[in-house]
Amino acid sequence: MSKPQAKRRYKTQLSFVAQPKLRRLLARGLLVGFVAAIMIGIAYKIEDLSFQSYLRDQKLETTVKVIEIREKIEADVFHRILDLNELATVLGQNPDMSPTEFNLKAVDFLMAYPEVKNIAAAPDLFVEMVFPLRGNEAIIGLDYRQNEEQFAGVEEAIRTGEGIITGPVDLVQGGRGLIMRKPVFTRTPTGIKKPWGILSVVLDYDKFMERIGIPEFEKEFDILIRNVGTHNSMPAEVLLGSPAILNQNPIELAFNFPFGNWQFAATPNGGWPVHRPGHVAGWFQRGLLITFCLITLWYVMSLLDRRRLAEKLLSTGIEAIDHGFVMFDSNRRLVAFNKKYKQLAGGSGMVRIGALYEDIVKANLDAGLIPDAVGREEEWYAEWSQRLDIKEADKEQILADGRTIRAYDRPMEDGSVVGLRIDISDLKKAQIAAEAANKAKTDFMGVLSHELRTPLTVILGHAQLAKNFRSMPAYKKLLAEIETHPELTQEVEPKLDAMSDQIGKMMEAIERSGNHLFTLISEILDFAKIDSGTLSMDMEPATACDIVEPVVEQMRPMVVHKGLRLDAQCAPLDLVGDSKRLQQVLINLIGNASKFTDNGTISVEVAQEGDDILFKVQDTGIGIPKEHLSRVFEAFHQVDSTSGRKYGGTGLGLAISRDIARAHGGDMSASSIEGQGSTFTLRIPRAEAVAKPQEAEEHEIEALVA
Repeated sequence: MSKPQAKRRYKTQLSFVAQPKLRRLLARGLLVGFVAAIMIGIAYKIEDLSFQSYLRDQKLETTVKVIEIREKIEADVFHRILDLNELATVLGQNPDMSPTEFNLKAVDFLMAYPEVKNIAAAPDLFVEMVFPLRGNEAIIGLDYRQNEEQFAGVEEAIRTGEGIITGPVDLVQGGRGLIMRKPVFTRTPTGIKKPWGILSVVLDYDKFMERIGIPEFEKEFDILIRNVGTHNSMPAEVLLGSPAILNQNPIELAFNFPFGNWQFAATPNGGWPVHRPGHVAGWFQRGLLITFCLITLWYVMSLLDRRRLAEKLLSTGIEAIDHGFVMFDSNRRLVAFNKKYKQLAGGSGMVRIGALYEDIVKANLDAGLIPDAVGREEEWYAEWSQRLDIKEADKEQILADGRTIRAYDRPMEDGSVVGLRIDISDLKKAQIAAEAANKAKTDFMGVLSHELRTPLTVILGHAQLAKNFRSMPAYKKLLAEIETHPELTQEVEPKLDAMSDQIGKMMEAIERSGNHLFTLISEILDFAKIDSGTLSMDMEPATACDIVEPVVEQMRPMVVHKGLRLDAQCAPLDLVGDSKRLQQVLINLIGNASKFTDNGTISVEVAQEGDDILFKVQDTGIGIPKEHLSRVFEAFHQVDSTSGRKYGGTGLGLAISRDIARAHGGDMSASSIEGQGSTFTLRIPRAEAVAKPQEAEEHEIEALVA
């Protein structure tokens, strides 16, 4: 395959692997985006509702304040209108009133309302009287007919017979003012109303607005006050503010005055708010909440994806197992299994999710798929079902087709049970074959040992006899014959003695090698018995000294012959054991100590530690390297395993010794410092410690019998 083709194939494989992941990410992203859009829409709606509620509160608050200022303005204006009407009535009743009389009436009005700049009477629309005169001299002689700006209002008032308020206007005497005009009528003797003229009150615009509290109100609100008139013939006059306020959806109220209709419109300074206070913080909080929810959603979806992937992997892994896999919940209902389990269960239709464990097993029993249970189904099921309540309960089962399976069932903390069904047919056959081979090996070792021991015993016996051949009758007879020939005695006897010594040494070598061979054969035989489980122990009461002292006396000549000292310290501690086997262990330990010690001392010590008796054999030999110390009790293990090693042996002695110790309920351990010596410890229970569980068992038996 060329490099381009390999690259394209690799990319195709990556694409195939990446597509499901990309699809999952795309689906997750679309869902998160959809949820984000919904949450943003909800957040926007909540913000809009909050803003509308806030705006309603603002309008309500503004309305309340506008009503308060309107009531104050109405009260002030009504007082002025009433007093003006009263003055107009007096003037209509006294059309020939002199300036002095007029001044007396006007001064009361002026005192009541400090913002009044002047009061003027204009008979036939020509100003003849004004109070106060000072500062208002320019008004005297004003002909309204010649003043186009004011004539329209004057004419309208006379025509309708009602008063009007106009302004603010630029006054002739200077400044701006609001003008209240009231037409004055007289009556003819026949009672017909006849226009007399006009009565005007000029209010200082700024003082009037200040008096009714407009400046304070303007600190919070943009306001518009305009006079829309009582008739459509008069255009609306702006008394205060800008008409642009009408385009801002203001709060609008009407003043119903006898002299005309005023319109009051107000909005907060700068218009109505477009956002409620703290909307940025609110959006920030909602943004955090939305972000948190989306991250949580993404995380939950990731967990769900991982869970689905894990379930898929678990399902794939379960199916990939070459053994039957099954899982039941705490109610013993089937929650997971693979095809192999269903196959081992006989393909029963009961093997389905949700099926009860009892139903599955009983279906197999009814179908006769379990030969061991035929004829005793209920008893077999009772024994089998108890396994689920016992931890690490394993059981072998023979199927109808002859296969053997091992059932492993383990309860979990929540009460669920997970199990494996392993086909061990081949393993079982191999085990049977191995057991047969092991038995054949054991039998062979027994036969071989017997066949070797028998001639070896004969050889050792004859070697011992030959070593002492001087005591044999034939030798004595030969010696007697030689002595009958004195001429030969001096020449033959030295040669005969030399030959006797040589034969003795040869027999000693044969005996030594034979004993060594006998020991090796015994070790191999013991190991074979241990390996086959046929090594028996003759457990009888004894004391530690009964075991140690004979061994020390037996081994002392060998140790002393090598130039070593053998010390023993024994305590009369009671034990239950096989004395010969325990002595065999000590002989092996002392023999090893002697073998690996060139000079110094070998000590044997017996001590008590708790409920145990310790037999310690310590030497001053070459010691054991650290890397070999943990393996000294392994069968056939030797520190120097080469064919030319200095020390002999099979490497079975310590392994056999440890097995003997464990057969007594004890164990063996070793410690060593290389170059300084080693200590081997045999630990077995004391007689009291062994007796306690036996006594307890006897008491239990007695209780059951009773």
